[in-house]
Amino acid sequence: MSDLDLPESSNPGPHDPLSAFHLGDLTVEEKGVRASQLLCSQFADHRGLIELPALAVLFDHCGGLPFHRVHGDPAAATLQARLSLSTHGRAQIGDLLAARAEVVMHDDGWGSTSIEIRSGAGQLCCFGTARNVRVGRAVAGAASAAELATASPKCDDHHGVTLPAAIPAGLSGRAVVEEIATKQRDPGPLVEMLNGTVEVLDGATEREAGVRFRSATDPWMGNMFGTMHGGVIAAIVGQAGSFAGHLHAGVGQEYSIGDMAIGFYRSPAVDGGEVTVEVTPIKTGRRIASFEATMTSYDDVLLSRATLDIHYR
Repeated sequence: MSDLDLPESSNPGPHDPLSAFHLGDLTVEEKGVRASQLLCSQFADHRGLIELPALAVLFDHCGGLPFHRVHGDPAAATLQARLSLSTHGRAQIGDLLAARAEVVMHDDGWGSTSIEIRSGAGQLCCFGTARNVRVGRAVAGAASAAELATASPKCDDHHGVTLPAAIPAGLSGRAVVEEIATKQRDPGPLVEMLNGTVEVLDGATEREAGVRFRSATDPWMGNMFGTMHGGVIAAIVGQAGSFAGHLHAGVGQEYSIGDMAIGFYRSPAVDGGEVTVEVTPIKTGRRIASFEATMTSYDDVLLSRATLDIHYR
């Protein structure tokens, strides 16, 4: 649960996922919500680019609020059981993203919400759906998610974040990921924010190689129940999938996460314990590769599973 009463300091860190990912401008409508996200260098990956994981908290947060408002018991707790995201193009550092979400079908127990995210230039860069479910009564005394992140998002970009060095054109994707795994290359600000590390998992053949991504949980990652926010889970899984996609990229080849579908089974505590994501290829090709990602807790409990499609150029 976010602590909204913490005193401000000269260098306050994030106190919840919304402040961490610079969400704001939350506007509630009859069947939907609007919100913004200000992208800064903190959300860049190991290539210095904005990728799908940087948008995951905005997507998940907006995907949950409309159903919470329209189902039969607004005092009951709701969550997202599954997200499905598709991207096209790429948002840029400095963009003020605009998200809009609306419930498209629902009853008292279940709902489906559509979410779209537009770049600073107004181009649709991410679209998808959230499957909503009512799970019980809300936690007594917990702040409603609709009460958070209503101010305009701001970013103090004087926080010492440096973008990673450009990747030499002659390096293969595997060489890049191996350099990150052995700490010869910067993993990128987003990975550092997620307390992440990556290692390469060799398969029987090179085409079967995958990655293991570990993230140390932190209290700012929590939701109103005190466990990890679904958007943070999606960001961690998405970043692991991004490394797996790069692992299979050719020399100098560009890539992006085209699609991710993720199911949430349990939400881990955010008390400093590690979560682990293992990503293995389903099928790799010249233009597209598909991967399965599985997140488990420190004691091997299944938390989440996802499939991702990586698009190569």
